[in-house]
Amino acid sequence: MQLLSPIMLSALAVIPVLILIHTLKQKPTPVEVTNLFLWQEVLREKSRHLTFQRLVKNLPLLLQILIVMLVSLAVAEPVWFYWTAKQGDIILVLDTSASMKTKRSSGIRLDAAKTKALEVIDRSAESQKILIVEAASEPRLKTGFTADKTRARAIVQGLEASDAPGNLKQAVLLAASFIDPSSHDQIYLLTDGAGVDLSKITTIHPKIIPVIITGGKTNIGITKFEFRQEFFRNNSYEILLEVKNFGQTPKTFPIRLSVDRTVIFNSRVHLQPLEKKTLILPYSGLITGMAKALIDIDDDLPVDNAAYLSLNSAQDIWVLLVSRGNYFLKKLLQAHPNFMVNTIRKIVPTLWKEQAMRHDIVIVDRMDFPATERGNFLLIDSFSPSIPISKTGRVELPDIVDWNRNSPLMTSVNVSGLTIESASIVQAGAGLKSVIESADTGLMYAYEDEGIRAVFLGFDITRSDLPLKVAFPVMMSNIINWLNPHKLQFSSLHARAGTPVSIYVSPDTEYISVRPPRGKWERYRIKSNPFIYTNTRKVGIYTVLENNKRRRFTVNLLDESESTIIASLPDTVSVPADGLEKMAAKYPLWSVCILLACMVLMIEWHVWLKDK
Repeated sequence: MQLLSPIMLSALAVIPVLILIHTLKQKPTPVEVTNLFLWQEVLREKSRHLTFQRLVKNLPLLLQILIVMLVSLAVAEPVWFYWTAKQGDIILVLDTSASMKTKRSSGIRLDAAKTKALEVIDRSAESQKILIVEAASEPRLKTGFTADKTRARAIVQGLEASDAPGNLKQAVLLAASFIDPSSHDQIYLLTDGAGVDLSKITTIHPKIIPVIITGGKTNIGITKFEFRQEFFRNNSYEILLEVKNFGQTPKTFPIRLSVDRTVIFNSRVHLQPLEKKTLILPYSGLITGMAKALIDIDDDLPVDNAAYLSLNSAQDIWVLLVSRGNYFLKKLLQAHPNFMVNTIRKIVPTLWKEQAMRHDIVIVDRMDFPATERGNFLLIDSFSPSIPISKTGRVELPDIVDWNRNSPLMTSVNVSGLTIESASIVQAGAGLKSVIESADTGLMYAYEDEGIRAVFLGFDITRSDLPLKVAFPVMMSNIINWLNPHKLQFSSLHARAGTPVSIYVSPDTEYISVRPPRGKWERYRIKSNPFIYTNTRKVGIYTVLENNKRRRFTVNLLDESESTIIASLPDTVSVPADGLEKMAAKYPLWSVCILLACMVLMIEWHVWLKDK
């Protein structure tokens, strides 16, 4: 027991006052009697046995002293301390990153983490609520605070490890935002600590309890897999493959690399502990189809033993040129071997929608055109209700004052000294980003909205010296690249697990379907081009179905921090043995003291009435 306000025991000073009051004798009244000597003898005898025995036999006095002691003890705030489990709400943060797939003696690391989480749920009190956060590539709140322990158990049991790196710090920050500062809430962080600095993460909040999951020692992983086209040699490539031994023992293992199921490299590689080796392999020929690199070894983390690339050569781009005649544009488009150009001199409103949607890029030269829901447009002094820009006047010989050098449309482009005879004064609406500015008006804008990408030039290029400058072909190449980048050059369509993928579609496409590795088809409505696909939690080959045509892209781990399965744990991180932290709880006793004082007061009152 401990007193929180011991100074209040000073109220015990009342006890001597009570004793003094009870020792006082009432002054006797003189009475003359015949036998006075007998009374004098009695008084002398009584004075010899004064006080102590009288006080001891004075029950009301003892009861009053006891009342004072109990009241003094109550105001001194006595508390009783005892050890108990913390009774605040519980927040579980479970790491479901790729490293949690590491094999242990039984099961994988995530299985052990889920077992620990279930123990915490089972040992929680009825009054405690549970909140669960999944630490995946993006933190996910699996449930709000719930008192339903059965539901919490089902959510934990349903968690699966992804093939993507985790974002443990963001997950902990999300969990910490739910902590009630006035309560004893606790965050249980169940992780293997791979690829993160746990000493920093555990200092984010003082109520974090790390529960470290270990197990697994051997891992060989692919950390890089790339195809590079050699400069000025269209059919010559270099294949870069990087592998690393993340274990503590030397390993020799076979590596096989194939393109469209044709093996182009098959050899054994030896790596010392923590050694990394980079292989650069030449390749010549057609570069289409699927490339696969495979490490044939049975280690504790299989997810990084394979890597894939979907290879695509440059494709034809269908261009619709709407112009009454523009020599410079015509020559520029004809010079590019991948441009398939259709030219029309007049816009027919009833045919316009179908014409625009059948082409990858539409160039409109000095004509207004009807509203269009989708498409990639280059507007040369042209206007449409689909693009929120309108003409308000004309300006002669506008002077260029600045241009956005960070815009992809102006890469390696210098327009200083550009002479323009006349330009439209325009009013730009929402979504339009200025690229080139004159003192009077914007001369070039970029626009991107649901289904539409557009570049606006507010002047007739035939009435400027732009086509005579080196900047003209470079600028046009940048514009075409920005409007439709996925068809211009060789590309390997791949992404790291957990990161979004841009899927470019035809302007007339309304729906696409995507099938992940070992998964089912998922249908999506196209609201923007490119379509951003985010469900990349699995490593492997993804198939895209668009208008009955199939193409593929790939997702790989390629992350050293996740492949580093042997985490170095700092000394500052403690691991609770049972997953539950104890705390010293206190029980206030002042109410007990007051209750006892009231009971003693009732007894003292009863004794006083009896004496009367």
